[in-house]
Amino acid sequence: MSQSERPISEPGRFPIPPKQRPYELALNVSFDALLARKQTLERLAKLGATRDGMTLRLPALDQHLVIDMDARDVLVEGQGRARVNWALLALHYLSAGDLTEDAREVTLTHFADTRGYLSAYNKRIIGRFMGTVGRTDAGFRQAAGRVGATPIPWNGACYRFDVFPRLPITFIRYEGDDDFPPEANIVYRADAGLLLPPEDRIVAAEAIIEALSGRAISE
Repeated sequence: MSQSERPISEPGRFPIPPKQRPYELALNVSFDALLARKQTLERLAKLGATRDGMTLRLPALDQHLVIDMDARDVLVEGQGRARVNWALLALHYLSAGDLTEDAREVTLTHFADTRGYLSAYNKRIIGRFMGTVGRTDAGFRQAAGRVGATPIPWNGACYRFDVFPRLPITFIRYEGDDDFPPEANIVYRADAGLLLPPEDRIVAAEAIIEALSGRAISE
């Protein structure tokens, strides 16, 4: 049998590459991107982060993330390793290129690059919120208080969650009445479209729901 006719599964002929863990791969790519960005202290300060050598510190909700660039690890200060969704959000946020501020309040429909996600978003985020921690007004208010959310005067239960300093996301729960059931809306700042890629804007809202439901941001 010629070499070209040998099966690709022949032992020793084509070594099988080690299994890639997708989250580990994503974290490595994100660390590489942040290193390549070479953010200055001034730019990091605009994102609300500080740096000491190769260690970055970033507020996240009512806690702080510690990003160790040498060890390529993201920790929750005083606890342990951050959950992978929070680690990736932090790395992507700190890698932002355009730091132009735009404080307009918008919904997800404002972002052209997330309009294809709206159907899944309504189920995955709005539906999940209303079916769990947002099921009752009192439950939402109590949970929001536990994670350091800021109450906002509104016609309904309204709280701002500072995912990161430049990334506030506001959840509004409307009680409803005899004619309309309770419903919810989620408000971003318009510059979230510059600070996070499309999927991350949804992941960030999902991470808030997890925190409201009692899931720690550390593993």
